[in-house]
Amino acid sequence: MSAFPPDDVRAHLLALGCDPAAVEESFTHAGGPGGQNVNKVATCVRLHYPARHVSVKMQEHRTQSANRLAAWRLLASLLQRQRDDHARARRSAHEKARRQKAQRPRGIKKQFVELKRRRSKTKQGRGKPGADD
Repeated sequence: MSAFPPDDVRAHLLALGCDPAAVEESFTHAGGPGGQNVNKVATCVRLHYPARHVSVKMQEHRTQSANRLAAWRLLASLLQRQRDDHARARRSAHEKARRQKAQRPRGIKKQFVELKRRRSKTKQGRGKPGADD
């Protein structure tokens, strides 16, 4: 077992249902400023978790080990965010269905009936004069 991901990140990933062994890890040359170090050393870390179609690329730090640690932490936070968003959407859908199924309060029903009565009286008063049926 390698030192990566660290124990705290590994525990977080396992709690999220992610198997760290299933994560594909690759190292490439970073781009952007950094001079000779960027051009010669593969400091950019890319993690791909195919089970959830998640990829993370980290090249913020100067060393590969720092980028590797940051990439694993970023992967864990991204999976946590996905899980939270999914749970939030599920709760929202449940709450929407609950509100749609709820009966109207008694006072609102009385208001509707009163509005219908008033509308009925208004329409009854629109008859032609002298037309007694």
